[in-house]
Amino acid sequence: MSFPPRLEEAYQADLSKEKGRVARHTSILCSLLYLAFGVLDIWAVPSALFEAWVIRIIVVGLTALIFVLTQSRPDFFVRHYQAITICEYLIWGAGIEAIMLFSHPGDLGWGAYYAGLILVSMALYSWTYLPPRIGCTVGFLLALSYIWLAVASQEMPTRGEWVLLTTNCFFLISANLIGLFSLLIRERFSRQAFLLKNALHRDLKIEEEARRQSDYISEHDPLTGLPNRIRFMRQLGCMLEPGQPPVAVLFIDLDGFKPINDNYGHAAGDTVLVQIARRIRECIRTSDLAARMGGDEFVVALPQPEGNAAVVERVKEALLQSISQPLDANGHTVRIGASVGVALSRDHSVTAEELLARSDQHMYEVKRARKRVPAAS
Repeated sequence: MSFPPRLEEAYQADLSKEKGRVARHTSILCSLLYLAFGVLDIWAVPSALFEAWVIRIIVVGLTALIFVLTQSRPDFFVRHYQAITICEYLIWGAGIEAIMLFSHPGDLGWGAYYAGLILVSMALYSWTYLPPRIGCTVGFLLALSYIWLAVASQEMPTRGEWVLLTTNCFFLISANLIGLFSLLIRERFSRQAFLLKNALHRDLKIEEEARRQSDYISEHDPLTGLPNRIRFMRQLGCMLEPGQPPVAVLFIDLDGFKPINDNYGHAAGDTVLVQIARRIRECIRTSDLAARMGGDEFVVALPQPEGNAAVVERVKEALLQSISQPLDANGHTVRIGASVGVALSRDHSVTAEELLARSDQHMYEVKRARKRVPAAS
């Protein structure tokens, strides 16, 4: 299974942490095995014990350097993963073959240590993320190098050790074939798992976005984008919790809005409401809370530290002045006013519903008072 270039890049990036983790684990395991088999050298290669131990120390030292590289420079390791991994496995294989090269025909290691190449080959196919063609090339290179060693250096055919050579080659090549098939299967399942993970991640993102959109819609006015009554009451309740500063609630009811709907239509009225919402936002701070309660009613909550009660009056006047400015009602210039009721939380015993009701009641008192003024005059 092959991917397009961009998807292949994403797949390899997804494997980057796993590549480093597996490389560290295999480096540790290989070093332990190399050191542990050093004990067997006493009986397996007694004629070249010193050389065998020197080779093992060199291989373990080079493996330790690769381990440190994966830890200290993981980005470099991932960028050059194929080259570093190939070198590491060739070092392991070359170490085994070097020990066999120094051993004598009478040593057990002369004919038995080829099995170490089988371990290296199985690790190559099981614990790396090399492309199958590269993994196969490295594995069969190890097998061919053993055949060269057995024929050219150990001269096994000349010594009449055809059966031993044939048996060793059979097991070594078989191990590579089995490893290659397992690598192909693992590669296919790994890529399928990546596609499924991507699809699941995409579905979860779509679901999460749909949930956020649903939550936003359920708590915001679709026309003005301001929070609706539900969100305002919940946030106002949080602002009234103990330890929070006093809160002032301003209830705003537009005066003269109904004639706009009657004369110019509801679309013109909606345009006016959007402009009013924008003006309200411009008059308050980012720490303040504005919402549309419905119709032509808006509300603002102002956290007020002690001694800053004058801020409420300034915000109220700014709102009245901004709202009274000319508005565009789909090509028609209109003016409206507003009645603003104010309620202050003196302590934290008041609830959000009570504070809102007080500001609403005060707004109606302001509206009635304004209506009585012309009649009295």
